Amino acid sequence: MAVKKTNKAEAQSSSAPRYALAELEAHAKELFEVRTEVLAGAMYGIDGALFTVAEVKEKIQQFMKAKVV
Repeated sequence: MAVKKTNKAEAQSSSAPRYALAELEAHAKELFEVRTEVLAGAMYGIDGALFTVAEVKEKIQQFMKAKVV
């Protein structure tokens, strides 16, 4: 019997609850300690209807570290 190996991030994301972007935006200050505008910028152009809190935190960190030209 073959067993598929998954990494830790895949295992967490599959069992973590997923939320609509509008719901995450409503609680941006409490969850991510950023304003709604920052969350909107970090998630701009991202496909998908539901996201985990960890996914959004990662996108916000990438957005905040991006160099401005």
